[in-house]
Amino acid sequence: MMVSFFGVIDAIYAFFAGSTERWDHLKNCLSLTLKYESETRWSSRIEAVKPVYLFLEELITLLDTISHNSKDTATTRSKAQILLKRILQPDFLCLLCFWVYILTPIDRVQKRLQDKKMNFHEAALDIKALEEHFIKNGSTIISEAIENGKISCSKWNVETEKRKRFQITKEVDQERIKYPSLFDDIKTQMEEAIEILIQEMSERFTRLHDLDNKFGFLLNVKQLMYIETENLEEQCSTFENFYYDDVNGKELYMEICDCKALLRTRDVLNTPLELLEFIVSFGDENVFPNLRLAIQILLTVSVSIASCERSFSKLKLILTYLRATMNQNRLNDLAIISIEEKSNDPTNFDELIDTFSSLKARKVLL
Repeated sequence: MMVSFFGVIDAIYAFFAGSTERWDHLKNCLSLTLKYESETRWSSRIEAVKPVYLFLEELITLLDTISHNSKDTATTRSKAQILLKRILQPDFLCLLCFWVYILTPIDRVQKRLQDKKMNFHEAALDIKALEEHFIKNGSTIISEAIENGKISCSKWNVETEKRKRFQITKEVDQERIKYPSLFDDIKTQMEEAIEILIQEMSERFTRLHDLDNKFGFLLNVKQLMYIETENLEEQCSTFENFYYDDVNGKELYMEICDCKALLRTRDVLNTPLELLEFIVSFGDENVFPNLRLAIQILLTVSVSIASCERSFSKLKLILTYLRATMNQNRLNDLAIISIEEKSNDPTNFDELIDTFSSLKARKVLL
């Protein structure tokens, strides 16, 4: 059921995208455009499911109109009838609501994780909150999805009883015997899906939660510098276990205590970046070296791979077919310039070009 559901969503998009005329009819009926589900982008799933969920009645009406339109080809009418029949099934109508309830909070958290300002402590809290949401509200999500599915089935007269055909014998005097409702099987599938989702979230983000538990204390600058903590020395020792080649735990603890004394008579610092700027302002790298390095490590821990993906997108724009002979060094330099374009805004490229041309000039004045 779960696999075939997204197959139907893709089939709906492919049917309307395959004809400009059908696509125009679709745009006239729906205020949101249908999207194609991408295998590499989680956000594409909610973008593909949401328009079908919001405009299901309009979509059913449009498919029914196309299936009975004599002006369309027989193939088009047949595809519309097949799609309409597959949509008007209890499992699809229930799962449509179910996946909207599941994918919407996931999409919100995913977009937050891709924010450049996001740190791993906030990311761990968001993931934990999302996991607890599904644990606490999983049964409610399932019951509401099934209830909405039942309402939709009643609205469009969709059969909800399983039937099995038997050969007529002396023992069986009825041709058909009714079986329990299809919603029992659908409910089981939903429960399994939520269990797998919770398990995957717990396993895949174990490293993130472990990272937060081990040295996320450095992110809370107010508590670190202005409130006495009992286990601070233990936390510094744990940090040393991760980066024993770079940081000394005992010295880190002493430097934090000394830094606390200096900050008592200064403005309150709120973020690790402000704390790092305060340490750098002394101008000497030997001032709080372990604390400086610990914060630098902290600020460079990435939450997601969104920045890496953006870098590859930049490379695709830079390395075109016209630049196929570009060497690796030049490609790296152009990529850095493109990625760090904000830092290059004040750069005067006219002066750089003039300097470069004067150095490479080979013409001799006669």
